[in-house]
Amino acid sequence: MRGPRVLVVILLLVISSPAASASPYEQLDNFFRKATTILTEASRGELSHERASQAQQEIQQLARPLFDVRSAARRVLEPGWNTLSVVQREEFVRLFGDHLLWGYLSLVRGRLSRDRPPTIRLVAEEVGAGGRVALVRTVVRTRDGADVPFDYVMTKAGANWLVRDVVVDGVSLIENYRAQVAQVLRDSTYAGLVARLRSGAGGGGRQPASRTVGGEPISYPPVQRAAPQNVENP
Repeated sequence: MRGPRVLVVILLLVISSPAASASPYEQLDNFFRKATTILTEASRGELSHERASQAQQEIQQLARPLFDVRSAARRVLEPGWNTLSVVQREEFVRLFGDHLLWGYLSLVRGRLSRDRPPTIRLVAEEVGAGGRVALVRTVVRTRDGADVPFDYVMTKAGANWLVRDVVVDGVSLIENYRAQVAQVLRDSTYAGLVARLRSGAGGGGRQPASRTVGGEPISYPPVQRAAPQNVENP
């Protein structure tokens, strides 16, 4: 009779244990699958400007909870972040978050072929720092058939993983923005920076080779080289 008792104990353990959270790899895969579906459906038939803009907005909404926007906003603005009020911080997080997501999606879409389904391949996942930091390596197949590496630095946040930085072909998206924000602050003021972000947030569905925010061009891809990624350092 020991067999049934053992089975009951195992079932109780399975039922009472919390559901395993998705891995960094799985969270990105889920996002890519949904985004690919949106892009594929949008590209059927004649792709109007309105439909392209709608698809961009849908994918941006999908991406927002995946990115650690607050951490990114704080890092690009340091040390000025500490001088802001709570209200100013919330405004900057919102405005910069829109800008960051628009820039990231433009980087990806700018490399994808427009006449065939997008190809984004997950290559590897490395987890370190006691399970708190991960590096997920992916490649994007470009319109000319080349594979461009997109590496995602992610940190654990409760049951989820959030993207802390995206490194494109060895280039850090966050470090690039940090350099650009520092340049704007040297030439202007914090109020001027916010005005530029306010005038350009969202992108309006445009996908030029570079984006202009309040008269200041922001080029893609970024030009700041990233330090070698180490999953032991969050």
